[in-house]
Amino acid sequence: MPCCGTSPKGLVVNKCSGRFYSGNKHSHITSEVINKVLANQGVSITQKKLNILLNIKGVTFDLPFDSQTFPALFGLVGKPKSRRPKAGIYIFTHLATGRKYVGSSNSLSRRLEQYFNPNPLFYKEYGLLLPFIKKEGFSAFNLEVFVMPEELSSDYNFLFLEQYNLLDSNFNLNTQRVVNFRVNQGNTVYLYDFEGKILYYTATSLNVLKADLGVHHATVTKCIKTGSLYLDYFIITDQLKPDANKAGLSLEELSKLILDKRSLFLKKDFSLKNSKSVYIKQDVTGVIYNFSSITSLVKYFNSINIKANRNKIASCLNTNESYLGYTYYTGTS
Repeated sequence: MPCCGTSPKGLVVNKCSGRFYSGNKHSHITSEVINKVLANQGVSITQKKLNILLNIKGVTFDLPFDSQTFPALFGLVGKPKSRRPKAGIYIFTHLATGRKYVGSSNSLSRRLEQYFNPNPLFYKEYGLLLPFIKKEGFSAFNLEVFVMPEELSSDYNFLFLEQYNLLDSNFNLNTQRVVNFRVNQGNTVYLYDFEGKILYYTATSLNVLKADLGVHHATVTKCIKTGSLYLDYFIITDQLKPDANKAGLSLEELSKLILDKRSLFLKKDFSLKNSKSVYIKQDVTGVIYNFSSITSLVKYFNSINIKANRNKIASCLNTNESYLGYTYYTGTS
């Protein structure tokens, strides 16, 4: 591999700048071309800035990772729960065909962990790359990572670099050819504590809030319209509260706080559901039985040799969903 040197096994540091961009091969992809593609998003980049981005050195990893290269990856991009996540782009290349996929993130460690320690829901995403990886395995690919230097980590610079790659026909594992900068797409959204005294987060749109914190659009819309609390703790609103103090938390710290509040909320919700009186109706006979709580109902099922899941029962309350031959309701019949 010209201009490149190897360090630990499976890891290649690109000592020459712009591995994919040198020579005249992509000279037609200029800042002017990129700005035309992104014109309707209200963002732009100068050729000088683009040239700087194209000179960022990348690091290539053979896949799958081993005991040396996996720690090396997170040495490069930081740990997933780091207080100062690193932004950048990553490129998967199919070794046999040269087909490529480019992705980006303002937290590379968190994003890449999803590929290599995946939640099953992550692999249900549509697209070409993930089914390809699932079919052929990681050994059929390598991974190249470009980390933004600190002075370039803001102002969407990594997204401009991603867009540059998307204009290259080799990146044909990407189904979306234009980067979504998620700017000017809706009203500003604010996340406060339940008293409105602490401002935890500001997003330029619902899309940004979902991308950064995982809060679904429908949940945000409901909180804004009804004024209901999110997880019984947060206010989500499109109204600025000038007197609120900024919490000063990183995205990682705020994400952890939200996870903690979600855990408490689910425990509280479970407790409330389990403390309510319930009645059940046998599907075949229509006979109705009353119980003081889900706990007492589960004990009853145990006594007649029916193994019941209390979480499932709670989810079936007032839904008319049949479970174990019964339907479930709150209150008394």
